[in-house]
Amino acid sequence: MDIAALIFPAVVAGFGVWIAAAIMWMFSGIHNKDVNPLPDEAGFLEHLKGQNLPAGQYMWPNCQDRKDVNSDAFKARWKAGPWGTLNIMSGQPNFLRNLIGSFILYTLIAFAIAAAIASVLNGVHGAEVLVTCTWCQVFTPSLILAAAGYMAAPLCMDLFMGKQVRFMITQSIDGLIYAGVTALVLTLMWPV
Repeated sequence: MDIAALIFPAVVAGFGVWIAAAIMWMFSGIHNKDVNPLPDEAGFLEHLKGQNLPAGQYMWPNCQDRKDVNSDAFKARWKAGPWGTLNIMSGQPNFLRNLIGSFILYTLIAFAIAAAIASVLNGVHGAEVLVTCTWCQVFTPSLILAAAGYMAAPLCMDLFMGKQVRFMITQSIDGLIYAGVTALVLTLMWPV
């Protein structure tokens, strides 16, 4: 199978996931309660501006040197809390850039999945033999691989960073939908 034949199905799958993400985030309302507002946003922002923090990810309590983890001062801060993370962006979010970047990422994920499946099918059926692919040959592995990418991978970091269970659940629902869209499009458009 010519790997170039997978480009168009991957682009369509990427676009399908992009549309599904837009629906989930902008129209479904499922994510409306995922992120809580600050009770005193103005006061918090005023204090934050005074910190002059450069762009980056921050976590507290924290210690720069791992040997300080066992110090009494760090243990006291760790026990007392609060605990949290903060992401400072380098500039105002660029919605168009983020939309384009998401579409490219969704397309690359779909292409990687399609290439992996094509590699296995070519190995099983021979590089020159094209067979009519069944749902089990394309849909099932596409769904499993896409679910791993869209659901499992983000959960690892979300657990570590302390995201709320509700956010992880709604994000997993999104991931399952994105996996289904990816698998359906790749199966329906599979070059045979």
